[in-house]
Amino acid sequence: MVSTSKKNANNEQLTQQIWHDPALIEALQKVEEEAEVHLLVKEPRKLKLWTWGGALAASVIFSFISFNFIKSDVTTSAPASVAAQYYSGNDAENLILSDESKVALNQHSTLKFSENSQSRTALLSKGEAYFSIKRDIERPFTLEVGNATIRVLGTAFNVNNTLGETNIDVFHGKVSVKTIDGKQQIELVKGQRARVYNNNIIVSTFTAKQPDWQLGWLNFDDVSISNAVYQLNRYAQRPVVLSKVDANLRVSGRFKTNDVLGALTLIAQLNKLSINTFDDSIILSSTD
Repeated sequence: MVSTSKKNANNEQLTQQIWHDPALIEALQKVEEEAEVHLLVKEPRKLKLWTWGGALAASVIFSFISFNFIKSDVTTSAPASVAAQYYSGNDAENLILSDESKVALNQHSTLKFSENSQSRTALLSKGEAYFSIKRDIERPFTLEVGNATIRVLGTAFNVNNTLGETNIDVFHGKVSVKTIDGKQQIELVKGQRARVYNNNIIVSTFTAKQPDWQLGWLNFDDVSISNAVYQLNRYAQRPVVLSKVDANLRVSGRFKTNDVLGALTLIAQLNKLSINTFDDSIILSSTD
């Protein structure tokens, strides 16, 4: 029978041979070089993830060594991040996320996305976007936006993160919407719209086949004038500023996104406001 010390010596020699193997070293170096993923997309394209060949080789070696030398309880580590992406820009753009979901990002919008082996998470911190989520029953897609949390498996929906409220339109499938305080939650289906405001969810219906902003329209349904100006500023060449305007004024109507000045002129007429244009701004003010 071989002695314990001789076994340990043989095992140690085997370990040295494994970890100094040129193929393994090359694989691990490749993993390290490609592990960090960051992408700012200017036109539709996919995030190229690092290949798993090197990781697989390392996994085989770790498993072999553990089998020969380690006899202990198995512990499960937290899932490693597979991809992280960040998008922000002044122009609208079409994106393909690393999970192959598609996003149409509106002007002046900001989106962050990350995924791992167990989940997919996104943050729409500013603006508006249309999502077509690739179905994955093992990894739900969670979107944090404004004052709401949206959770889906695979569906198509539009989200508008505005001033103090969030609007969600479902074009396909089902979407779960929850207020930020967690007290209200509702499930939406195709043709339903949710308006999340002051930790309340108001549901209505719509018949459009695609988001209004993709058709060049901006719809206001009894929103504050501050919110209306906030959204118009996405499309304005010069910033629009309110001056001594009653914050209680409400705006409703349908406006062309390529004619911000025309929209402001109509809003000013309906609410008895004055409008002044300058080289660097447009001022909407009270006539009192």
